[in-house]
Amino acid sequence: MAMASKVTDFISCPVCLEHFENPKILDCLHSFCEHCLQEVVDKNFRNLPTFLCPECRAPTRLPAGGVCELKSNFFINRLKATVLSKDTSKEDADVEFEDAKSRALKFSKQSEIDHCTKHLTNGLAWYCEECKDLICTSCKKESHIDHDCSSLDVVTAKVKQEIYGELHQLRVKSEQLYPDLNIEKERWIIKKHEASVASQISDAQNRMQRMVNEWSDGCRNELKAMCASAEKQLTAIEDLRAMGKASMESACRFTERLLSSGSKVEVVRLASQCKTRIGNLLSFDAPLPVLPVLETDLGTMDVAVKSAMSLISDELHKMRRTGGFQVTLDQAEPREWVDAVSTHPNGDIYVRTLSTDVKKGRVITFGSAEEKKGDFKVDGIVGMTTMPDGNIAVTSWTRKAVVIYTPSWQEIRAFGCIKPGDITVNSKGHIIVICSDQMVRVFSQEGVQLLAFPSKSEAEYEYSLHVATGQHDEIYVSDPNDDCLRAYSPSGKFMYQYGTEGDGDGQFTDIRQVCCLPNGNIAIADRENHRLHLLTAAGQFKRFLLTHENGLSNPAAVTLTADRHLIVGECDGAIKIY
Repeated sequence: MAMASKVTDFISCPVCLEHFENPKILDCLHSFCEHCLQEVVDKNFRNLPTFLCPECRAPTRLPAGGVCELKSNFFINRLKATVLSKDTSKEDADVEFEDAKSRALKFSKQSEIDHCTKHLTNGLAWYCEECKDLICTSCKKESHIDHDCSSLDVVTAKVKQEIYGELHQLRVKSEQLYPDLNIEKERWIIKKHEASVASQISDAQNRMQRMVNEWSDGCRNELKAMCASAEKQLTAIEDLRAMGKASMESACRFTERLLSSGSKVEVVRLASQCKTRIGNLLSFDAPLPVLPVLETDLGTMDVAVKSAMSLISDELHKMRRTGGFQVTLDQAEPREWVDAVSTHPNGDIYVRTLSTDVKKGRVITFGSAEEKKGDFKVDGIVGMTTMPDGNIAVTSWTRKAVVIYTPSWQEIRAFGCIKPGDITVNSKGHIIVICSDQMVRVFSQEGVQLLAFPSKSEAEYEYSLHVATGQHDEIYVSDPNDDCLRAYSPSGKFMYQYGTEGDGDGQFTDIRQVCCLPNGNIAIADRENHRLHLLTAAGQFKRFLLTHENGLSNPAAVTLTADRHLIVGECDGAIKIY
């Protein structure tokens, strides 16, 4: 009965739930009755060049002649005819699938679509590679005599082999869809943050009593809206994952049945469509959720309430220090200082040091429990970043190269780079290096240069120190010579410049490492002003994340852990975690 249900489902339209009537197959491999599709198009996509599949929402281009010119699914038609020839009542449809399949194949041999449209009594037996068409033996001798033709058996075997290979990849991807996204963990983080901020709001309400009641209610509503927004994003991702998985399973199911049960003609005729759909699904990627940073806005209040609320705002925005440790630096001349910090997906923290003697640079590794795990000297190190595969990419000034290491610091490979400086990696795994010749260079992981910018005529700055990539692969370069941040698009187009020299809002005195946050905001170390700037991805100043009043002193390095803790490295070796 289970097999019978599968066959019945396969020959039933998902829209009207009845047996298919003139089924039409879409680009996503879903099939629907012609009249059902016509109703969908007339209702929602009239006069539009494309329409969306009623089941998976994938787009299909509408032929010039309308729905009737979409490809007919003869395979389903034959299977339906086979099932109904044995079972006339829907209630008694207990057909075994293998039996239905074999009888469908037998029936298909007598079908008109297996025969040449020019020589009606001849079966289709050849495939013309030049014309991309199925032909009979007579056609081969008459109009395709000089063309490269393959027998139907050979081309069917070839097409099946190609599709089975891609089908395997699709099956693997279906099982691994969003492997690193833990929806429940993200919800737990949001709930944890919500509880923490709600508690702070309640404490503030108690201290300020009746004067802050109205404000605290507003804060709670704002907090709930932000959390609801985060939940909506997570739910959307969850739905997208389910839809993606369902689409992949549906494509796999149809293609497998076609390959195992379809006739040779059907396999060849639908091969291109199957491969296109599988290819589209193999490239299916959806963005991870951009979760909000929970903040409050005082809004519009009278002067007295604003003054009181500023005290509460300071409390809410105050970053809580949760840990830290001290790195022992070499105090002998030339002295050593902390230049950058980065993290590994396994929780390790890398502290990179520099000295006026480039040969003294090293990387000290600390575990997630803040215990020291190792100390590795890299000749001429001027930059490092963690690659998507967990390996470590380092720029070496003395070797004039980018060197790739394992997490245990075993060298894997290296490639040359002119005057390398700091290094980062974007979401595509491309390696980005700032160079002392005023150029930013983008490489593939194999070392092929993909992009270099700005041009010599465009370069107006003399010095760049640190580089980072944003949420959408924007490239941010810090310039301590001009005390500013420069932002570029992924293609190297200049977007904006932020900052000038000074100690006011939006000003730096010795700008250092840049860190891009999950919500798109940017944190920047301002060393001699003893603070961290927070600005939007568009370069608008928001506030100072940390200042000297929070105990910050000469911050040179800033990065973010996987669980969203901010790590700040001070020049003297103090590593602080918030």
